Amino acid sequence: MLPCIGVCQYQRADSLEIIIKNAPNDAAKVLRLNELVTILRERNNTKALHYAQEALELASKLNYEAGLGPAKENLGWIYYRFGNLSEAFQLSTDALALSELQFDTATMARSLNSIAAIYFDQKLYPQAITYFRRTYALNEKTGDLATAARTLSNIAYVLLHTNRYDSAVIYAQRAYDLSNRSGNNYSKSAVLRMLGDIDLFRKDYEGAEEKFSKALLLARMDGKTYHQASILRRIGNLYLQQNHTDKALQYFFENTALAKKYGYQDELENTYKLVAQAFITKKNHTKALEYQTAYQRIHDSLYDKRNSEYLALQQARFDSEIKETQIELLTKDAELKQEEINNQRVWIYFSFGCLSLMLMLALVLFYNNRLRKRSHDNLAEKNREIAQQAMQLSNVNDTKDKLFSIISHDLRGPLASLRGLMNLVGETGLTQEEFQYASNTLKQNLDAVQENLENLLYWAQSQLKGLQVNMESTSVKMVADDIIALYAGAAKSKDISILNELEQDHCVLVDKNHLRMIFRNLISNAIKFNSQRGLVVIAQKRFADYMEVSVSDSGVGMRASDVVKLFNAETHFTKLGTHQEKGVGIGLLLIKEFIEHNEGTIAVQSAEGKGTTFTFRLKLDMATVKREEGALSSSF
Repeated sequence: MLPCIGVCQYQRADSLEIIIKNAPNDAAKVLRLNELVTILRERNNTKALHYAQEALELASKLNYEAGLGPAKENLGWIYYRFGNLSEAFQLSTDALALSELQFDTATMARSLNSIAAIYFDQKLYPQAITYFRRTYALNEKTGDLATAARTLSNIAYVLLHTNRYDSAVIYAQRAYDLSNRSGNNYSKSAVLRMLGDIDLFRKDYEGAEEKFSKALLLARMDGKTYHQASILRRIGNLYLQQNHTDKALQYFFENTALAKKYGYQDELENTYKLVAQAFITKKNHTKALEYQTAYQRIHDSLYDKRNSEYLALQQARFDSEIKETQIELLTKDAELKQEEINNQRVWIYFSFGCLSLMLMLALVLFYNNRLRKRSHDNLAEKNREIAQQAMQLSNVNDTKDKLFSIISHDLRGPLASLRGLMNLVGETGLTQEEFQYASNTLKQNLDAVQENLENLLYWAQSQLKGLQVNMESTSVKMVADDIIALYAGAAKSKDISILNELEQDHCVLVDKNHLRMIFRNLISNAIKFNSQRGLVVIAQKRFADYMEVSVSDSGVGMRASDVVKLFNAETHFTKLGTHQEKGVGIGLLLIKEFIEHNEGTIAVQSAEGKGTTFTFRLKLDMATVKREEGALSSSF
């Protein structure tokens, strides 16, 4: 049975639809449409979209600015749920500007929340936190405890994604306290979902199950369909991690039913992948392949859409900045004209004065000339900023063209081969030996495509968004051991020995994820271009304040003319490995950027037929060095 608040909202939505159907097209109808959309937008996106568009059209036609801001904010959030981020960003920024003029604090807070969510989806975490904190400040100002709790929960979610676990726990606890004080079901459910994510992160399955179950019950009471779908997926994933596959599939199927009904494509993508994993655990390979194919189909579709949406969002952000700059220029121009009028008035007034005021007049003119010069200098500076922004947009478009070129030329072949092999496995009857051979080939193709895609995605992120570095004390040997284990199968297939001579206690200051990608590319290349029964050696040299790490192979080596091309984006090229392994040729470009952003350097030495050695330098963690020296001194 639904609680009173849920029943009241449903009844309110029904009564509003009846009133709107027979209402005249006036300002009151705009307000009722906006209220109806706010109730529906987390329950039925399709119906909410229809009324949101009607509200926006009517508010624009009536030039009713008090209703235009909320209408754009509602429509922006609906587009965000559908994954149309560029339209959502433009509508949300417009709604923010309109609500600021109307002193509509509630719409301002919701617009800021939408912008923050868009930045989060684009993995621009610092910007997301900035906008969520602005949202929370407005929530505090208005005393809206329920929305404040959800905002703190959003901040905790961003912090958890950026590995700031302790801070995430603090914000989540604050959100929980506020949600209890608010008495709002949706707020409580959102915060419980966040607390469940934290428990799942630290493998507290019992705590996570309790919180997710409570969150789901509240979400069902409140009728929030997207929220229900997201919690159902989390519960399914929880059971899957504990190998309770049948219970996991029950929640996954309920999730997909909701996601299909309301068009939540991102939920379908995530859940199909988990369902495939569940069927692999059950050893039902037919079903696993079916859902893996469904996941790949929707993932490819969303991947293309996200890329185009990201570029469109960049254009929208650029247009927004240009618009703000133009407003500033117009304001400055108006100030200059007004200043000239004032100067003329001053001149006329003082022209009729007496000679005793001539000195004062000279001083005033001198001061006004300085003001005019300063204003003109400001205008020139703004023009330079516009030119710089235009150049940045041009660079983004060039990067986009290069990215699509790599995708179309270097990935279409492997993916087409992979699709053909999957069709063969799925459509023909294979013997056990044939299936085993096809599975091995399929795994090799998938591994190659996954490695190439990860390199390509990291490279695209570094080119379009810029790298975000989180430097921390990291054991180089532990990271190298993880990557060596990852490529053990590839090394074994070529009978290659990998010797790790790194020392356990030596730590460097580096972004751990970047160091993993550096070792992945260097060790992968060392295996790829090595000979049968070859050798890979990972060694180190420690200096006063940095460590030098080398990855050497006994493989085919390179010509001197190829060595000089390795780290140059303009001379990008790719070569087949000794067993015809394929790549897209951007791995070395990527690790060069990673090393340089972590304040290091990289060099290469190679000779044809004698192998290759890559050497990179990273800063030592001096704190661990001092502890090591102290331990040594205390032992004597």
